[in-house]
Amino acid sequence: MTTKKETNKTTDLQVNTVLGLQTNYKKLAENHLAERFSNNPEFKNEFIKTFSDLIFSQNDEMLEKLAKTRQNTLLNAIFKATEAGASFAKKEVSFIPYEIYKKTTEKGVEKKVATGEFDAMVIFDINFEKQQILKLPNCKRFFTAEVHEGVKVTENLMTGTTDFEGENDIKKPTVGYYACFITTEGEKYDKFMTLAQIIERASFSPQFKSGNYKQTSNNVHYEKLVVRNLMKEIPKISNELKSVLSVDEIQYHDYIEVNEPIQKIEEKKVNKLEQAKKEIADLPEDFVKAKANKKAEKVDTGTGEITDVEEYF
Repeated sequence: MTTKKETNKTTDLQVNTVLGLQTNYKKLAENHLAERFSNNPEFKNEFIKTFSDLIFSQNDEMLEKLAKTRQNTLLNAIFKATEAGASFAKKEVSFIPYEIYKKTTEKGVEKKVATGEFDAMVIFDINFEKQQILKLPNCKRFFTAEVHEGVKVTENLMTGTTDFEGENDIKKPTVGYYACFITTEGEKYDKFMTLAQIIERASFSPQFKSGNYKQTSNNVHYEKLVVRNLMKEIPKISNELKSVLSVDEIQYHDYIEVNEPIQKIEEKKVNKLEQAKKEIADLPEDFVKAKANKKAEKVDTGTGEITDVEEYF
């Protein structure tokens, strides 16, 4: 007796070309949700709409990359955006493709070879995150602010909140960023981080780019990280914010190269922070222009594949 070989309905669809993706994306979405047992009609409609927004809001270059993005990472990125209620068309969330490489050794020389495929990542816009916080039923007030040189910052040991003393003169250099959430019951949750603390945390991300932190005033990269850390302390956050937070947590995990000895992990963390500080201090005026095409690397510990990614942090 012979049995019919089972096939994966999702991966069998021809979506590795722009035309194939535009033609089959709806069926691809339906199959994916069925396989994840997430076939709720309302969520299904939102998922397909989010997928449609992603495809039909891209330029030709990005469409080509979408078609070459591995399905599991592409569909998971869309799933996360749908959970958060974010729109690609409205720029509330951005699709970022990682270019995938494999390490090979030829005549004793190790090199990277492009596979022609991409992995997907999503980045949520800071203003979208802030709007989601303001929509919380228990939110009375939420705001962020830069803290400037001359302000004395202390942590109140009785309340666990941050106290400030002195004039916050915006003409003076920025020394840190502050975010505050006050509930409808009057409870206060806040987070202050110095520039050095923010850079230290941001440097854990494989997408870390020191040039993004050269400008210390009115810098969304500093602000976003403080808001993200405050979100972890706000009570009764929405499912949408939980989804945003889960994506951010993946992006900011400690990053260690494959095959690196375990005993060197702590040493690497320290050196990476010091290196980031030095890079920022030594940056030339034309740094952004000179380094515009620099990419970070992400190594898949399971397959050994290397991913190059445009650096956004």
